[in-house]
Amino acid sequence: MREGRNMRQHINNQPQVFSPIFKFAVSRAEAAALLDISTGTFDEWVRRKWMPAGIKIGALRRWDVAEILAAWRVLVEKNMLVEEDDDGENPFDHVVG
Repeated sequence: MREGRNMRQHINNQPQVFSPIFKFAVSRAEAAALLDISTGTFDEWVRRKWMPAGIKIGALRRWDVAEILAAWRVLVEKNMLVEEDDDGENPFDHVVG
């Protein structure tokens, strides 16, 4: 009996591990965090139509995670094409800061 009680104590002392809840709709801040960018940069990307505008439901605006991922893939593909055509010159070389 003592062995069973020690086993239960050992199990109860283990940290609880929960699987994360998958979010399919996120706020503006969470959408920016998914991309590891600031909310201001995210707003600019939305303005340039690089990212979806989200959907407004009542007073809330939410972004579909699948749409953000799809938009990201498009940006990556476009960037890869630009890099293939890159002449090696940095466009900021002539900018005085």
